[in-house]
Amino acid sequence: MPRHEIILGGFGGQGIKVIASLLAQAVHAAGGQAMMYNIYAAAIRGGPIFCTVVAGAGPLAGGPTTTHPTAVLAMDPNTVDVYGPAVRPGGVLVVNSSLDARRPPRADLTTVLVPTNQIAEELGDIRYTGMVGLGALIEATGVVSFDAVVGCLRQTLPAYRHHMIPTNEQALRRGAACVGLAAPAVR
Repeated sequence: MPRHEIILGGFGGQGIKVIASLLAQAVHAAGGQAMMYNIYAAAIRGGPIFCTVVAGAGPLAGGPTTTHPTAVLAMDPNTVDVYGPAVRPGGVLVVNSSLDARRPPRADLTTVLVPTNQIAEELGDIRYTGMVGLGALIEATGVVSFDAVVGCLRQTLPAYRHHMIPTNEQALRRGAACVGLAAPAVR
């Protein structure tokens, strides 16, 4: 497993902390190492939130933050503006096109536009938007297997949300499917 330094960003209420935790737990379940760090504003719903997940096969040198990520999941326009320019050449930028359909003008990375809000609403609840984005991110980066992520849903989600696991799995699959269906990525 190569080293991945991933930033997941959006606003409170999109499930950013949940999907970052799920990603880190899935890396551990797959036998890798992961560190997670989050920054969020005092306003829980609607305030900006950014999480970093650093993952790799062996011991991870350095801390759980990065200034030049290998991938970014941008769930809002602010994250595209703040972290899109910082993605390393050859990296991946997954953008929630329901809120920001711009394609950053960089030919040195793969940009995937995913209508996460629209898909979540089709699944019956906007709360699935983060899972849709995570599905696209894991498909576009290969950071961890889809099965490892699905296998960690029960331990990541609180017990009162376990009834949502089947739909969360559908959300992950719908997001992953968008990577192959998206318009040709900028490379």
